[in-house]
Amino acid sequence: MTLAAAATLLGGMLLGYLGQRSRMCFVGAIRDWLLVRDASLLKGLVAFGLTAWLAYPVLSLLVGEGEGLPFLSLGDLAWGTALVAVIAGMGLGVVSTLANGCPFRQHVRAGQGSTSSLAYLLGFYLGALAFYLLLYPVLARLL
Repeated sequence: MTLAAAATLLGGMLLGYLGQRSRMCFVGAIRDWLLVRDASLLKGLVAFGLTAWLAYPVLSLLVGEGEGLPFLSLGDLAWGTALVAVIAGMGLGVVSTLANGCPFRQHVRAGQGSTSSLAYLLGFYLGALAFYLLLYPVLARLL
């Protein structure tokens, strides 16, 4: 096993453990706050946002803008690609809200043995594949 594969496996296990223990769910956090003003799950969303806000400049300083972490360089991103990503994200958000949780929480619940979450993930990955193979080329040409 290569070092990258071992690091990915350990990182995934750590994120899965933390996700299971914290019940982290972005969709559930916003839903609970809007409906019953319960902010317990909202702490995870705020912590995620703050971590991303702090990690971006630190990684930019350590690695350099776009020199090894290509996702840090957003200057070459075409507006059409960004618009397609927003459209796909909005669709995923609506479906995830109707399925009672975000994809991260569905992964955690599937790992705990929930068959409804496993069915959601099967549709999630099949939908992503269908979007990439069928819809993305059409939208990329139009935009």
